[in-house]
Amino acid sequence: MRQSGHETPTGSGRGAQKVTRTPGSRLPLGLWFLFLSGALLTPAETEAQPTRSLGFHLGQIRARQLWDDPISGQSSNGLAAGVQVDIPTPARFLSVVVGLAYAQRGSIVWDTELDPDRELTAVVRSHYLEVPILGKLGAKVGPGGAYLLGGATVDLLLETQCPQDFCVLLAEDRPMVLSVTVGGGVSVDVGESARVDLEVRLTEGLSGAYSSGSTGIRYRSVEFLIRAGVPF
Repeated sequence: MRQSGHETPTGSGRGAQKVTRTPGSRLPLGLWFLFLSGALLTPAETEAQPTRSLGFHLGQIRARQLWDDPISGQSSNGLAAGVQVDIPTPARFLSVVVGLAYAQRGSIVWDTELDPDRELTAVVRSHYLEVPILGKLGAKVGPGGAYLLGGATVDLLLETQCPQDFCVLLAEDRPMVLSVTVGGGVSVDVGESARVDLEVRLTEGLSGAYSSGSTGIRYRSVEFLIRAGVPF
């Protein structure tokens, strides 16, 4: 007999009623816009520094929920889209990337003890405003470059979508989630000033996205992004 006190998910994703809910509180978004405004006003780079640039990105997120009990999660696809600023630093090859993006994280979940054959599954989708603050170490390679990324990502929850019977298990929405992000990419110069990047990121949740009784629920995500940027 199970000791966790959870009921097995009963929404199959076919006929189950969907529920959309928003968190009760959020941090003032104006703080993040002020941060980005400061980035735009950073003095221009010197010849020894990385190029300051403004760009946008579009891509796919493969995310899954990590539970602390027998409920298991399988990856689900989501959308990523946003803008970012590359800010040069006095250290050569080093810059700071600050962004503002929409990130859709999701997961297919089921109870591995009560439903080992996965006959009853539920799909959860979490919609976030994502704010990455990352260090970027890059080098020029031929007509482009290569780089590594690492730092913190803050996700601000916009809304949650899940089957009505499964939403009961997500007892508490966490309006802000802190994650660690690492990744890398390659760049290709386009014309005299534009640049296109192909980038992969791994984002691991450090704080819970939801709680279910005494159980914590985190996200682990892999992001595949295409970026386009221009210096300014």
